[in-house]
Amino acid sequence: MQKKPRPHRSLVWVRRAAATLVLALLAWGLSSPGQHSAILAYFPKTQFGQILAGLVSSGALSVVLLFLAYALLTYVFGRFFCAFLCPLGAALDLLALLRRKARPRRFAFKPGALWRGFAPIAILLLLWAGVTLPFGLLEPYSLLAGKSLSPWLPSVTLAIVLVSGYLMGRAFCNSVCPAGFVLGLIARDSRFRLRLSEGCVSCGACERVCPASCVSVKDKALDPGRCVLCLECVSVCPNGSLGYAWAKRPLPRAASERRPFLAGLGLAAVIGAAYATPEHLRAGIIRERETYPVLPPGAMSLAHLNAHCTLCHTCVRACPNEALHPCPEPDPALWRKPVLIAAKGFCQYDCIECTLVCPTKALVSITVDEKHVFRLAQVRLKLDKCIVVTNRTSCGACAELCPTGAVYMDEGRVPNRPEPFLKEELCIGCGACQKSCPVAPMPAIWISGLKYQDMLAKRLERPEGPDEVLEDFPF
Repeated sequence: MQKKPRPHRSLVWVRRAAATLVLALLAWGLSSPGQHSAILAYFPKTQFGQILAGLVSSGALSVVLLFLAYALLTYVFGRFFCAFLCPLGAALDLLALLRRKARPRRFAFKPGALWRGFAPIAILLLLWAGVTLPFGLLEPYSLLAGKSLSPWLPSVTLAIVLVSGYLMGRAFCNSVCPAGFVLGLIARDSRFRLRLSEGCVSCGACERVCPASCVSVKDKALDPGRCVLCLECVSVCPNGSLGYAWAKRPLPRAASERRPFLAGLGLAAVIGAAYATPEHLRAGIIRERETYPVLPPGAMSLAHLNAHCTLCHTCVRACPNEALHPCPEPDPALWRKPVLIAAKGFCQYDCIECTLVCPTKALVSITVDEKHVFRLAQVRLKLDKCIVVTNRTSCGACAELCPTGAVYMDEGRVPNRPEPFLKEELCIGCGACQKSCPVAPMPAIWISGLKYQDMLAKRLERPEGPDEVLEDFPF
């Protein structure tokens, strides 16, 4: 039997190649962040979910312009982002393709329903309220980028999403993903869209391969809001009845599909409320604390970080000194948020990498000059634990690594044995002193977090220490 022609099969291979390239690019950037920092600096900012998070949480002008650009392109061309630029969408398509090859089963048509908007709207409402965990677990980029740096919950979530892709195609994209939900609302009336011509013979080939389950052979129609432009249907159509064309007039929609009017109102309410609600009110779960963790530069406060951070951990990966780590505390306001752990690494004096790669402005952009006077933490010194005092040995590691002169060596209790002293007005809280201190388990000098990050009130010249040659550090 002669095989029927498939006129547009090359189109799907172009799309598959582009989506796979995006997935490979992300994997490459995450594999060696220090070597591929340019990827992490720009890739997250192209992801619609991160743009949406920035819009809901801050409404900055640059984010608004990006959102409008994506919205306009989606209105004209449909859900191009889901087809070409979403790395998780590429992974789900690959799994759906494997399923069709291994166990050919039909992706049956499923009518649109209002309930599909409940989960995404709830996630966006929680994001607006300062509860970012659901968004961080279910937004595509955060789910992929933060997975290896998180405990079991994100790993299990990713496994469930990937299994759903193998069994149900793009169901996650249309029922759970907040980015897919918003793009679907915009794409419902897209000007370019897939359409079935009068030559359709209702063979069902397109319906069987549609991972979004949005093609109805019975009605010879499809739902453009749920269509992710994977083009699988175009590649299998035996007579070219499916094509991507300009919609000159409203096209028939799939049976039982209704405009999710309430979902659109909910989205508009979330975005509108984001502009009207002050940040400190959105961070409602932040309680007064006796101690605060040391936050990354530019985090400003725990309330600011909680209201903007999507748990993508891009800053953690980009930190060249491995000073940033997901917070191990069980507090819901801190769970897996990036914090600086000086025992593992200190914040380099001239480094602003984390502020450059943050896609949602959870870390406010600062210059290198501003970083030099940006106070991350406060320093504490306990001399009765210092080995200069307890062991009567020369050290000075803390003063040697202090970049601002806040810690310096001077004559102390023992003649000719300099001790460390503090000028707290010079300390920026980088943690270099704590990292270098040989006293264990609790160092003699350490940093503790601030409620609000700020700038140093003044800068003084680094004081000159005594003219003596220190002995080699005894560690």
